[in-house]
Amino acid sequence: MSTTFTRDPIENICLINSLSRLGVSYHFENEIDEQLDHLFITLPQFMDNKDYDLYTVAIIFQVFRSHGYKMSCDVFNKFKDGDGMFKKELANNVKGMISLYEASHWGMHGELILDEALAFTRTHLESLVNQSCPNHLRQYIANALYRPYHKGTPRLEARQYISFYEKDHESRNDTLLKFAKYDFNRVQMHLQKELSLFSSRILGQ
Repeated sequence: MSTTFTRDPIENICLINSLSRLGVSYHFENEIDEQLDHLFITLPQFMDNKDYDLYTVAIIFQVFRSHGYKMSCDVFNKFKDGDGMFKKELANNVKGMISLYEASHWGMHGELILDEALAFTRTHLESLVNQSCPNHLRQYIANALYRPYHKGTPRLEARQYISFYEKDHESRNDTLLKFAKYDFNRVQMHLQKELSLFSSRILGQ
């Protein structure tokens, strides 16, 4: 599979996020590095020119932080009210809340706004798990609350995200989904063969 980046920086960042979460980004490391180097330089320009929503800003933040770029957490200030609290209406944006929760785990010492984001989103997401949101979304929230994805086992996290991504009819890329499934199964078969060979050697001793 070849990956096609566009002129739209947000589309490219979302694609990089999907590649990473689906466990296939290692196939495109050079292309991703080139894109992120360019996008980080132009970041102030395209962030200032557009009024991006919470979900988009949190995804941008996650992608850059997860690849080692020191993106400022000040981008979340615009989601606060006059009293310095996160706006209550944000709780109605489920995907945005999930993304902000995940983004808050990329905080560094002293970044108080991310500590506040973690507390704000956790409270609301914990209540959503017990409400009537779609099953795949409820499971995703439960997994996120249990353990931040970047602290989990990469292959397990990829498998869980593939399952969620498959049910995300609104934004999934079917070609990418098919490739991720194929790659996951290919790696699993390879690991099973290695384990079988290793076991045979142990038993043959």
